[in-house]
Amino acid sequence: MKREGKVLKRKNYWLLFAILLLSLTSLSPSLELNTNEGYHPKSKPQDQSTQPSSGEEGDLGRLHITVSLSEEEFRELELISERYALSSGVAVDLKNVAAEQAEQTLLSDLTIGDSPDIIMTEGRNILDLATQGFLLPVDVYQSAPGSTPLTSLIPLYQWNGYDWGVPLDIDPYVLVYDPQRLGEFGMDKLPRSLEEWNILLQNVRKVKGASLLSMDTRNPYGYSALLESMGSDLLSEDSAPIEWTQNARSYFYLTSQYNTKVWDMLQDGSIAIAIMPLSEWQLHGNSTLTAEAPLTKSNSRGLGAISSRCFALSAQTLYPEEAVSWLSYITSRSAQLEWAEYTGRLPALDELYRLGLGTINLPFETYILLSEDSTPDHRNESNWGKAAAAVTSFLTSKIDATAYKESISTPQPEAQEP
Repeated sequence: MKREGKVLKRKNYWLLFAILLLSLTSLSPSLELNTNEGYHPKSKPQDQSTQPSSGEEGDLGRLHITVSLSEEEFRELELISERYALSSGVAVDLKNVAAEQAEQTLLSDLTIGDSPDIIMTEGRNILDLATQGFLLPVDVYQSAPGSTPLTSLIPLYQWNGYDWGVPLDIDPYVLVYDPQRLGEFGMDKLPRSLEEWNILLQNVRKVKGASLLSMDTRNPYGYSALLESMGSDLLSEDSAPIEWTQNARSYFYLTSQYNTKVWDMLQDGSIAIAIMPLSEWQLHGNSTLTAEAPLTKSNSRGLGAISSRCFALSAQTLYPEEAVSWLSYITSRSAQLEWAEYTGRLPALDELYRLGLGTINLPFETYILLSEDSTPDHRNESNWGKAAAAVTSFLTSKIDATAYKESISTPQPEAQEP
């Protein structure tokens, strides 16, 4: 009897063990380990038209965009971007970086692996960033992001058959003066040649404490405007304007930032001429002053006195389609007209100049901007960076005319031995 109890108890143990094993097997059918080594195919890309980029249902993405704008410009961009967010369902985070830190922040963002989806930069930086692999071509994700830009801008953004940037605006530099004060310096019109500039310089030297012109040294566009008004340009091999600059620069009133004193100095005769962006003139000029552009029909090559700002798609973005959609919205015809009205910056779209800019008045004829030739000037593209870096040093007397000419000279190809 005692033996039969033990046998029964043992059978119960085996029954319980069998039940437990069956339970574990049924509860965990997916816990099988695949120990096979070899090729693992990549997942098929999701259809962006039906699935969000992140692969999570209902998540349309969150775009991170870094810009460098004034406070007024940033508020305007926020308003336009908020409308896009409401209509698309895509969240947008805008980050504004001070102009003094913009270039350093841009390079840091692109190289440390924590880049925003969209960056803003000077138009002439696009080719360098694209060739270094920091950008994605925007036209891969949408055939026509925005509308067609000005023909003269196209060489700045195209490389290797693709578009690598979408222009936001342009800002031509203009020469501002008080006609009455300029007459007191012996000139009845703005100088349009080196000889006329030299005459004005000689007359300014006779007035104690007077300056020939005011210019911002942060970028090369002001100096480019001066050279264009002489019939030259920033990369010209003509040494006469450069030598003249070296002799005249002690009579330049140079600044490293926007200076509100310039307006009063123009009207009291302390400065004969000020070179500044058209946007500053549009926002702060008055009826007693006149603005003229260095651009003329016979001197529009290179358009070196026009600054352009653009957006580009970071190579690290997780939401390229959404990012390009935002670019199209921000640079659309209606958004560009609104941007021009509230910022003083001119639109970058070709059609707006052909159809008319409405109430926007310009100190030059718009046909100058409508060049039909979009062939890149390889000399300009390869040497612009060197010239831009040298302008500040030259204007502030850190280098002389000889060193400046060397910095912008185009290397001659070595002669091949017969």
